[in-house]
Amino acid sequence: MNEARSVLYRRGALAMSSVAVTTAMWLGAISPALADPYEDGDSTEVVDNSGSYAEPVEEPAPEDPGEPVGEAPEPDAPALDEAGPAEAPDELGPGGAPDEPGPGEAPGDPGDPDTNVADPAIDADTADPDIAEVSQGDFDEAHGADAVDVESESASETEVTELTESLESFTSTTITTSTTTSTWSSPVTQWNSRWTGYDRWYRPVFTNPYKSPLQIVYPYNNTTRVVDVPPSGRAVLTVPNPGVYSFTAVNRDPSGKPVTVSTGSFSGGGYQPAPGQPPPPKPKPPTTFKNVLVQLKYKDGESKPFRVKTLADLGDDPSVGGHRVLLDEETPAWGRWTKTGGGERLFEITSTQQLPGLVAPSQGPLPGYQVQLTSNETAAPTQDTWVKPVSIGAAVAGALAIGAVVYFLLSGRRRKTAP
Repeated sequence: MNEARSVLYRRGALAMSSVAVTTAMWLGAISPALADPYEDGDSTEVVDNSGSYAEPVEEPAPEDPGEPVGEAPEPDAPALDEAGPAEAPDELGPGGAPDEPGPGEAPGDPGDPDTNVADPAIDADTADPDIAEVSQGDFDEAHGADAVDVESESASETEVTELTESLESFTSTTITTSTTTSTWSSPVTQWNSRWTGYDRWYRPVFTNPYKSPLQIVYPYNNTTRVVDVPPSGRAVLTVPNPGVYSFTAVNRDPSGKPVTVSTGSFSGGGYQPAPGQPPPPKPKPPTTFKNVLVQLKYKDGESKPFRVKTLADLGDDPSVGGHRVLLDEETPAWGRWTKTGGGERLFEITSTQQLPGLVAPSQGPLPGYQVQLTSNETAAPTQDTWVKPVSIGAAVAGALAIGAVVYFLLSGRRRKTAP
């Protein structure tokens, strides 16, 4: 009788253990898939930025001296005077940004910017960026103020760390999921192009429409530079080295808490000439394309193609990889030119930069853009908080199951050998 009961107990224990082991293996198997939403065998990894049909891009032509391009209805720029202007400079409109040459061959050739082939198979909307905005009255008040010359200061490593940490909330990303789509965005907005102009010496003039100081952070000569624009005022910044500089603009409340953070870009190379010094040459405008199809192509996933109103190609940037471009005049990105199946030019973005001057380019969200992801599975990173506990629970369940099997087997052997 005891022997039959022992056999019955062992069979029941083995059945329960099998269920526990199966459950543990199932839980353990699904955890990695939830932790990595792109682990579907169809992820795209960028391993070569050389492009597929690229031809080397010629080095930019020498800069052509001349007048900056005005913005209507601003008046034409006055003739350059080597002795310098007698009064404070008048702001023109945003001028052309110079090309920033880089060594090496370009990873793609987008062709003639005035011609393009529209791919009828591509259903892509034109992006409407989230641009920093204020009331028209606040802008008019600031834009009517006299522009003052300001000097930027070099930030130490400690100051850069403190600045970056103070903006930590703005480097977070948000994935919003509906029944049909998922979008990826960041609290960082796109700088308003109306708030940047250039004086007669091609120096950037920043308008601060806020009632508190505006902090501009940008990289220059391998350092991080910081400049403050007075409240409801304008500031002229001298950046003599030619190039396109992306910056982070921070508006804070009286307590120092950041309220608005934007990413923008300006053109360097301007300076007010000293007596007898020749005036700065006119910056060479970059090649700019209109209504361009773009797409995020990151190693862990991609976005659906979308269009931007303008894309300025600044040339090859070997320090990051691929071409450096500006989306809608302001947002920096890096990537390569390619073509769709229907022959339309497409720029694949492989890196962007949320806080220029503070953080390096990375595979993050595009400042100012809500990017539609390829599938709802991309919302899975928000589930990481519970994926780990599930994995731990699976491991514990498996250990208990194995322990139960060993215990009942040993118990059965002891009963058989008992006198």
